[in-house]
Amino acid sequence: MKPQLTSSNFHFPHLTGMRFLAAMAVLLFHSFGLGREIWGDFSQQMSFKMLAKLFNKGHLGVSFFFVLSGFLLTSILLRELNLKGKVDIKAFVLRRILRIWPLYFLVVLFGFFIFPHLPYGQETVHEFWRYAVFLSNIDEIIHGMNDSLTFLTATWSISIEEQFYLGWAIILAIFPFRKKKHFLFFFLLTIFATLIFRSLNYGDDRTMYFHTFSVISDFAIGGLLALIYTNEKFKCKLSELPKWKIIGLYVLGFAIFYLEYQLFQGVASIFQRIVIATFFAFFIAEQLLSKNSFFKVDSIPVLARLGEWTYGLYLFHCIWIYYLQAIFIANNWTSGIHHFAVYLLLVIVLSVSSSYLSYRYFESPFLKLKSRFRRF
Repeated sequence: MKPQLTSSNFHFPHLTGMRFLAAMAVLLFHSFGLGREIWGDFSQQMSFKMLAKLFNKGHLGVSFFFVLSGFLLTSILLRELNLKGKVDIKAFVLRRILRIWPLYFLVVLFGFFIFPHLPYGQETVHEFWRYAVFLSNIDEIIHGMNDSLTFLTATWSISIEEQFYLGWAIILAIFPFRKKKHFLFFFLLTIFATLIFRSLNYGDDRTMYFHTFSVISDFAIGGLLALIYTNEKFKCKLSELPKWKIIGLYVLGFAIFYLEYQLFQGVASIFQRIVIATFFAFFIAEQLLSKNSFFKVDSIPVLARLGEWTYGLYLFHCIWIYYLQAIFIANNWTSGIHHFAVYLLLVIVLSVSSSYLSYRYFESPFLKLKSRFRRF
């Protein structure tokens, strides 16, 4: 199975729905984790603990997004080099600005300058200048544990994505890559540097989780997948992989997810992201290439459609979590499973609805401008 390519389009099938599932995993992770104490005795019941333990792995959705970004970006750059012999850095930067900046700054400006003046609003200890220059992940390391304003937290990964994109543009401007081996050397060097950084900081949980140098290997592994994806022999082998092997690899991957904290303790935590990102790279490749998949995400049309709204879903859901928790606390609706079920349903419905409206009426005009900067 080959990606669908035209002169103005570069699309991989079966990835859109995966974005939505990853974003929903993050939403459920935050719904159970943020403000957990407000649910009182119910949060101590076995039913809540079992669900919380299940969705506690939702944070891995962020790692999936990083791997996917590395794969897609590298695939596009390789395609452009193949067709044009060089990368149009100006177009590359402008396309990323049009996709990332409008909604990111809408949320950031709301959080710092509008939210404090609204009902249930509050000032934040976060520092605006770091968010303005896409260093919110560094601000999260410094201030995150001391701030009850949780909905700005979601921007940390967007900052790292933007650091990755802009960093790529600078590197390509200084060292124009012309061959695949240049990409290969860069990605391997990035993974090695990440391992060194994590080995120096493995006792600092917040740095290990939020720092750019600690997670950039996810993008590099996605980039390596893009390089491997150009190999026809690899494509042929994976496309013919028996279903029982595919199922076995998925079982192994989910077992690693479930036992994440048991397997990667102490020094072993240095390799945690490498192992998990490698499984996500397999997940992406299997969805794209395998003829024997037991499930293709985009085979469910609604998932493919919802995947188009993922960016808004990711940035908005923590805002709804914050406001709904404030309203439920004010009305003393925190006494049992029925209150929590209504709360969770509202988080999902309002997050999906607002992400649709954002995509339809706010993001789409900017996305249409991207056509002026098509690479090929």
